[in-house]
Amino acid sequence: MTSENSPDTGPKVPFTSPFFPPEMRREIAEDIQSVLACGRLMDGPFAKKIEADFAHYSGTKHAVSLNSATTGLQIALRFAGASGREVLVPAASFVTDVTAVLFEGATPVLVDCDPATLALDPADLARKIGPETAAIIWVHLTGYIGDKHQEIERIAQKNGVLLIEDASHAYGAEIDGRISGSLGHVGIFSLYPTKLITSGTGGLLTTDDPEIAKFARKLRLFGKDEETGEITDLGNDWFLDELRACVASHQVAALDVIINHRRSAANRYLQRIGDLPGFRCLVPNSGNLPSWYQFPIFLDADIDHNVLSKKMRESGIPCKRIYRPVHHETVFRPFDPGNGLEGAEQLLDRSFCLPMFTAITDAQIDQVVNALKRALGDMA
Repeated sequence: MTSENSPDTGPKVPFTSPFFPPEMRREIAEDIQSVLACGRLMDGPFAKKIEADFAHYSGTKHAVSLNSATTGLQIALRFAGASGREVLVPAASFVTDVTAVLFEGATPVLVDCDPATLALDPADLARKIGPETAAIIWVHLTGYIGDKHQEIERIAQKNGVLLIEDASHAYGAEIDGRISGSLGHVGIFSLYPTKLITSGTGGLLTTDDPEIAKFARKLRLFGKDEETGEITDLGNDWFLDELRACVASHQVAALDVIINHRRSAANRYLQRIGDLPGFRCLVPNSGNLPSWYQFPIFLDADIDHNVLSKKMRESGIPCKRIYRPVHHETVFRPFDPGNGLEGAEQLLDRSFCLPMFTAITDAQIDQVVNALKRALGDMA
């Protein structure tokens, strides 16, 4: 095995890394000192700032800060009255898109995905929607909004169900001049450590609907009505504390820089590997601007995923699938329909994500590409 620090491979390239440049770290440290000195650890100026700034950024009327994206999903589902009903969820999604449905007493119905768009297959969505459907969860995998977004929106509108965007991967992603978090009735974003922006943990909910925003603010603080102070709903301590809101506010302020860096890195990857055999790249059209949470390629059927992954690790380059199909997870196997989810399985099983993070350098991208070329050459 080659040493990950040998001249042949160079230093290991991380798969992902949060973006906290020195100046941002200094500013955060100063502001946290002010939070601690003030002693107000919730519902303070930084929570208000991040909500105002992110609503403006996402082009929505409201943003509500929360302790996690899962909480945001639960709030949206409860607003939709999902308990005892069905929620349509992509089979190519993260596990919390299903757990949130179960936490809210609803039944997840898995919908197939289109490998070309990474999103819900509109035909399967239309087949499975019905009178028992309370909501649709629509996931923008890897920060890419599928080109068939208008079909998904039309199906939700025609059937009168709440359309929930899980945009945890998709800060700042755009399609046809519209930005993630503003396409559905509700947008949900994650501040988890691996995401484009992070405060360690946390989440954000966006909406144009004042009733949804009011409901979210109520549930995040034990169900307390903001005007009367009465507990009118069953809520929880789901607010984003002021320390994390402080960190997140600095990350939101850097979003344009973060997304521009990632788009530049994705363009370099595409220029360097676009003509290599053995896989296809995700190449968006001119009206589609991903945020590139991950940089996925999709392997041909004759390329052994495990062998390629091992060879890349030996070169100091960690790579992974986007996710496992949710119905392949042990806890969710009861929701596996047995067939009809082949698109999602193909999409995820053949996905192979290369390192992508905001501060990735051209030299690191070249190192990844050179390792990929060697590995594919060895497998030919």
